[in-house]
Amino acid sequence: MFKNYRYIYWITDFEIERARLDGSDRVHLVNTIVDFRRGLAIEQKTQKLYWTETYSRDGEVQVTVANLDGRSRKRLHMMKNAVFATSLVVAKDFVYWQQYRREGSDQYKPEGVWGLPRNGSQLAALYATSEPGCRGCHRVAAHYSIREQILGVARCASLRRLLSNMQPEPADALCRNYCLRGYCFDSAEGRPACSCDAGYSGERCEVYACHQYCSNGGVCSLNEDGEPVCQCTAGYVGERCDVSICKDYCLHQGNCSVGAESQPNCSCAAGYSGERCEVELCREHCLHGGACSVRESTRGCECAAGYSGERCEVAACQDYCLHGNCSVGAEGELTCR
Repeated sequence: MFKNYRYIYWITDFEIERARLDGSDRVHLVNTIVDFRRGLAIEQKTQKLYWTETYSRDGEVQVTVANLDGRSRKRLHMMKNAVFATSLVVAKDFVYWQQYRREGSDQYKPEGVWGLPRNGSQLAALYATSEPGCRGCHRVAAHYSIREQILGVARCASLRRLLSNMQPEPADALCRNYCLRGYCFDSAEGRPACSCDAGYSGERCEVYACHQYCSNGGVCSLNEDGEPVCQCTAGYVGERCDVSICKDYCLHQGNCSVGAESQPNCSCAAGYSGERCEVELCREHCLHGGACSVRESTRGCECAAGYSGERCEVAACQDYCLHGNCSVGAEGELTCR
């Protein structure tokens, strides 16, 4: 089980689930059919989920990576002739796990600890458990310093402050004016490295998360996790205020404007009405072949010969001839036969 972004994540043999810290909003993130899943891990810097999936029928075990909501899944690595993998951990740029193979009908043999770069390149066996009687590792753990863990993770400002109090000041020759908004330290390679303040990133903490983040005059600020959040101006919505509320709102060439309470209003073209100009005024208005026209938002009908009325609903021949058939002449005159 892992805690991240005010959620807890856990894995069963078949599913990966998430809920808030109080147990509410429980969601099944991954529940596609496999024989079982093991080894859930979260990588903080890239905000990714890692786990292993076993397909016994095919004798395959794969390492899978996805977003924290379970979407954008992709296979990082596929292992043939494996039974299952456990104890998956992510550290720095590598994924580590312990792998087992079948030995006999119901016996499993540990093969050792494997490591794979997160870019999915060359796999390496780091520790082989081939000695007789070896039952494998109980747990795989990767140790790296606080400094390495928080590097580039915006929401670790308190740890950065603690680290700066614990660490001696680095040599001026390396770090003087190097990090623009963050703490500078000597890297293992003897070069300066930065642990950036919340809202900043880049090799020298030179990239501000809010820089040109919000569109159309939106105001950007950082939330408590150090992520940019936009307060949009009237008429715009979206995570980055990049969507106009007028986009495709008014139909039939109506003109859209932003009214009170930032709601879209439509000024309809001649012949249309409705909240979104969706109503065609002349549609089925004039009867019996009458021609409809709109003047100053008022409908009118030019009736075909033999009809009259506001909607051409009155037939001139109706009840005209007492004991004969009525017909309408070329100039609209009525004749009885």
